[in-house]
Order: sequence, then C-alpha cells, then structure tokens
Amino acid sequence: MEPTKDTRQLNWFLAWAVVFCDIGTSVYYVPGLLYGHVKDATPFFVLLTTGGFILLALKYIEISWRNPEGGGVVTITTKAFGPMWGCLGGMLITVDYFLTTAISSVSGFQYIGSAFPAIDGHIMLLSCVGIAVLALLNVIGIRESAGVSLVMACASFVVNMVVIAIAVVTMTAEQWSAVLSRLGTGNQISTYQLLVGFSSAWLAFSGLESISQLSPSMKLPLRKTTRWAMAAVIVTMVVTSPVLTALSIGLLPEHFKAAESERFISELGAITGGIGVKLAVVFTASSLLLFAANTAIIGSYHVFLALVNSEFLPKIISLRSKTFNTPHIAIGIATVVPALVVLASQGDMKILGDMYAFGLLGAFVFSSLSLDKIRWHLGRRDLGFWIGVFTTLMVMVAWGVNLIEKQLATLFGGGVTLIGMLIAVGVRRSWFVDALTKIPLIQRLQARAYRASEHLAEDELKGLVTLAEAVEIKALYPSTTLLAIRDESPRLIHEGITRAKGNGESAIYCIYVEEWPGLFAGETPHKPNEEGVKTLRATLQAVRDKNIEIIPIWTVAHNAADAIANAAKALEVDTVFIGASRRGAFYHMLRGHVIKGLMKKLPRDCHLMICN
Repeated sequence: MEPTKDTRQLNWFLAWAVVFCDIGTSVYYVPGLLYGHVKDATPFFVLLTTGGFILLALKYIEISWRNPEGGGVVTITTKAFGPMWGCLGGMLITVDYFLTTAISSVSGFQYIGSAFPAIDGHIMLLSCVGIAVLALLNVIGIRESAGVSLVMACASFVVNMVVIAIAVVTMTAEQWSAVLSRLGTGNQISTYQLLVGFSSAWLAFSGLESISQLSPSMKLPLRKTTRWAMAAVIVTMVVTSPVLTALSIGLLPEHFKAAESERFISELGAITGGIGVKLAVVFTASSLLLFAANTAIIGSYHVFLALVNSEFLPKIISLRSKTFNTPHIAIGIATVVPALVVLASQGDMKILGDMYAFGLLGAFVFSSLSLDKIRWHLGRRDLGFWIGVFTTLMVMVAWGVNLIEKQLATLFGGGVTLIGMLIAVGVRRSWFVDALTKIPLIQRLQARAYRASEHLAEDELKGLVTLAEAVEIKALYPSTTLLAIRDESPRLIHEGITRAKGNGESAIYCIYVEEWPGLFAGETPHKPNEEGVKTLRATLQAVRDKNIEIIPIWTVAHNAADAIANAAKALEVDTVFIGASRRGAFYHMLRGHVIKGLMKKLPRDCHLMICN
C-alpha cells in the first residue's frame, strides 16, 4: 500500500528537524572521542570530513526520492544488487542503530552528570534503565511527533549558536590563536595516520542515513522536499559541528580534555557563558541524545519489519501486540541488544565509539555504491556521476581503514552481521523453519501472526473499502453518519442505526483507523491487523437484518483523530459517533487523545457524539 496523505506529514522543515535530532547529537560526544585518537588535530579532521559529508549528503537526496517507500539502505541496495545484498545492508544499518541507541543513552546521562555529579557513578545502570523505559514506551506506541522533533532541534541549534556567538565575541587574541592553530595537524603525520583520523571523524556525521528512512512520511513532491530538508541539514551541521569542535579543543583546559572527554560542549558553554549556558547545553544535549536513542530503536525495528517482508527474518518478529498494535518482539530485540552492549562495554564511550564506526560506514558504502550502479544503468556519465563515484571510494577507504584499525568494532559488527546473515539465509532457504515450527510456543505465535490474513478471506469483509473508494461510491450510499470504531461497540452501532433511520437513510459509513506510530512509516500494511479484522466483522454482523447498509472503511494513519476528521470532511457527514475512551491518561499522553483531537479538527458543521 502506498503511503497515504495521513502518513505524509513532514514538510522540509519538519524533515530537517527529525534528521537534525539524529545527526546533530554527534557534536556532543565526537570531539571528545576523536581527541583520544588524534589530540589537537581533532578540528582538522572534522573539517576535512565535512567535505565528504556534503558530497554524501547530496547523494542521499537522490537515494530518498528514488525510494518513496522508504527502507533506506535495504531498499536501495536491493534495487541495485538484489535481495541478498539488501539484506546485508540491512544488517549493517542494524548494527549502526544498536550502537546509536547505546552511545546516545550513555552520552545523554553523562551530560546530565555534568550538571548533577551525583549520578556519575551510575551512568551504566541509568543508561540500561533508560533503554528499558524507551522499550516500554515503544511497545505502548509512543507518538514520535514531528512537532516535538522541531522544538528539540531548534532548541539545540539555537543553544549551540549561542555558545558559538559568545565565544567569538569574548575570545582574546591568544584564544583565537589557540583555536585557529588547531585547524592544522600540528605536525607531520604519515599517510596512514591521516587516513585513520579521516576515517574516525565520520562519526561526526552519523545519522545522515535517517533521511532515507523518512521518504514515506515526507510531503510531495518528494524531490523538492528532500532537497530543501538536506540543504538545511548541511547548513546547520557545517555551522555547528566543525566550529564547536574547534572551540572546544582550542579553549578547554588540557586536564579537562584528558579526563572529561564525554562532555566537551557543556564545559565549553560554562567557560564561555557561565552556568546558565552550561545548563542550557546540558538540557538540550541530554534531551536530544535520548531522543536519538529512541529514534534508533524505531529505525531498528522498521529494518526488522522490512526484512520480514522480504522473507529474510521469521514472521514472528513482525507479530504485533493485540493491545497496542506495535511490533513488541521486534522492539524487544532492538532494545535488548543495545542494553547488552552497554553492559559489556561498561558504558565506556571510547569502546562504544570504536564499535559504532563499523555499521555506520558500512551502510554509507552500500547506499552510495548502490546509487552509483543505478545511475550507471540509467546511462548517467556526467560530472555528478563521477563525483558520486569519488564519494563512494572515499567512504570505502574510510570503512576499510576502520576494519583494520578498530578490531573490536570489526569483531562486534562483523559477528552481529554474520549471525544476522546466517539467520536470513536460513529463513530464506527454510533451514530453521521446519525445526522451529515443531516447538509448540512457536506454533502458537505463528498461528496468531497469520490469523488476520486468514480472516480476510471470509465473506463478511469482502465489502471492505478505502476512504478514496468510499468517496467514489458516496452517491450510491448517501449518509450523514460516520461511526469511528476501535473495538466491538454494540451501543455505538445501535445509536448510529437509530440516527440513520431517523433521517430516512439506508446506509452508515463506518471507519476503522489503524494507527501506525513513529515517523519512519515504511511500508504500511495492505490488510487490517487482527484487531481490525475482529472489529469490522463484529460491526458487519451487528447490522444484519437491520435494513441498513454498512460501508466499512479501513485506513492507516499516523494520527487517528486526523484520519477520522479527514474522512468526515471527504464524506460530507454531519455527525461522527465515537465510543468513550477507556484508555488511561498515560496512554493518551503517549498516543494522543482521539476525542480531544476530534473536537479540534472536525469541520465546524459536523457534530461529535460520544457513546459510553
């Protein structure tokens, strides 16, 4: 199913915010990590890699609009080289997401610790607890709002610019000299040392790939939206990352850089603007880092779902919670592995940073190389094509150097990728399926996973239509009543029938909205989930022998209130019936309160009737 209007919620500004909430976090930990490797040459290498980042970012614009279905490296590599290579790309980006979750959660609590030192001894434990909380929120179905992303991205960018502005205005001639001197290597270094520094500095731009996951959620025309969004990403990164890196390396005391490499930017805020600026940095940095950890979890389980759809992973992984309609097994995997990584590394940022590079650069290589092949087959031989080839060679060299230089990263990333590929090949060729399906628990889970599609074959659902189809047949089945159902609601159906008959009408529109949480929409479902099947069947059964025609409408949307309001407007009804919510306040905080949303979004001449 193509993404609907309801799932395409991001204009270029909101898309920039979502990407910046991911890529913008690297500035908080990369200067310290690089300083451990290349010391005062850190700003030079970040500035050097910035050129490569710009070239790769330009390729990601095309990767995004060429793949409107999303899927990032999985989709583009599958199109270029085939499903098995796409699966390998998916495994690499999964490693990247695992480490993003781990490093972002650890770094987020370290920044909190810079303002509240009492927690410094418990960073590892707090990071694992934070990941567990994010797992719970995602199982419930946290609504990752583009509006929240916008606020956080703007706050972080503004605070970073304030730190830069204060530093530029207040620096002495001696400090200027110290900062500018760090833009060189400081001494003669070998070619291999240059390559190692260049390869390590790519961490400063991790998160770039997230824009290719957002394609299904971005407004059309996709090419224009991605161009403007990526232009904003490039500008905001160029004016913050290299500059903040140079300022922190040039202005921070040597003893601090040696001992507190995890939180350079908050200390930079303190020495330039005092405690107020430091607290602002701590608040925005920790919030953005934990938000990035959540985004990585969402990215992970969407990759899992894409691999399930491609028949590389067992369908059990895509099993959805009957209560929350979220893929709880995929979410569990996406959070347990990062938590284990944090425990195994004891929250050591240097180890996490080294491990991070494997999946990040691997995904960059596969995405960039795949686009080159697609361009070649399309007959592209212009300057842009050859610049793209140069970009691919550049990231390939960076990845190759990291494979040799950072052996722990190679062992971890290679091990996870190898295990993932063995599972994928085994599932694809049915090596494990026969054995697994003999286990009673697995049999029950599989039965649940397939139940929804089996129900759809029943006669009761043959009249199921989309909203667009309902609008087309509106003249045949005129009605002023729309029922918004979520579960079996005999009272709601009775009230709708009574009203329709009172108006002399012989039909009722009935809509079931399947909410699809998260901004990485991916491939939306072709069929209702098990709960949707059960609800629609019950509704159709309830109107039998009532001399009333139900027009059952099923749709997928990021926000149920928006979808119902849009349906009311498109169908030109004057009354919407909805059942009173039995969800708690916590649930509404995470997933939104549908009734309150409808009160704001329904057309003015449309009445809302709530049935208990």
